[in-house]
Amino acid sequence: MITEGKARIEIPEKVFYNPRMKFCRDADMEVFRRLESRSYLDALAASGVRGIRAHLEAGFENVEFNDISKRACETIERNLRLNGIDALVYNRDASALMREKSYHHIDIDPFGSPSEFIDSASKSALRFLSITATDTSALCGSSPMSGLRKYGAYAEKTEYYHETGLRMLIGKIVREMTKYDKYPEVLISWTKEHYYRVHMRLRKSSRGAGKVYEKVGYILHCQKCMRREWKNVFHTPEIFCECGTEYRMYGPLWLGELHDREFVSSLSKDGETGRLFQRIEEEIPAITHYEIHEVCRSLKISPPPIADVINALRDAGYAASRTRFSGTSFKTDADIHEIRRIISDISPQHRVSHRP
Repeated sequence: MITEGKARIEIPEKVFYNPRMKFCRDADMEVFRRLESRSYLDALAASGVRGIRAHLEAGFENVEFNDISKRACETIERNLRLNGIDALVYNRDASALMREKSYHHIDIDPFGSPSEFIDSASKSALRFLSITATDTSALCGSSPMSGLRKYGAYAEKTEYYHETGLRMLIGKIVREMTKYDKYPEVLISWTKEHYYRVHMRLRKSSRGAGKVYEKVGYILHCQKCMRREWKNVFHTPEIFCECGTEYRMYGPLWLGELHDREFVSSLSKDGETGRLFQRIEEEIPAITHYEIHEVCRSLKISPPPIADVINALRDAGYAASRTRFSGTSFKTDADIHEIRRIISDISPQHRVSHRP
């Protein structure tokens, strides 16, 4: 017997339950409380813990569960009785079920890649779509061919690889969704440990589905000087960086917002999940971020405190913030030349070398 949130569940042998994802489910409940989900499908439910918590903690009245495993479905039914919930449980292929029925809110949380379910989920979801991906090597660039096969996008591992992965996942969802004259507004997204999570509000409009491609395109990355540029699919990208090095081109990716500031501001900032929401709310909407240790390694200096870097960038007139991705990363609208100059000026070595 396990207690998680307000739910009590039993986990028999061979039914999947990941205690490391409790943080994600805790964060989901805070997000779900701000959504008005009239019908919710936990499409790959396993033990049913997320859907049960959604009913008990977020007030989702019409919750349905599905899993392709008969043993999992039997477990979900027992856990529903244990928590006093009456709900439908399907023992179906998730994609086939979503082709047959529409739901106000679809939630896809697979063991691995969600790519095979995104098309059907995009067709079925009427208002909200929540998706998790745990195949981080395909998304972050560690396995470029896997990323191409599953997500139709190319990336290599860079110092901002978690952001690339999140943008690759959202880009895949956008491209599937627009086939049905839908487009998303990203409410919130994050990465933690081994997974990516995104919550979206859906809109229905053929015009909007076309216009959303202004936010889909490519990141151009210079491996020599660390310069980054980005172009949407309507513009021809440059081949060479201004330093003369040929750009590496990653994408197609989502170039738009990774969260809705107004929505995130409504979330509770208490506890561990609240600290994540606070970082997300404060993060500026720049595309890609910088790791202080990577910049300083290129300069062959010791890294100054991240807070000093951000304050120095702001004092120089640039926008700057910490990020949701790591405690040593920052975002800014300054270009790489200004970033390197400012960090060099405030580095410990610089202060020592200019001591009278």
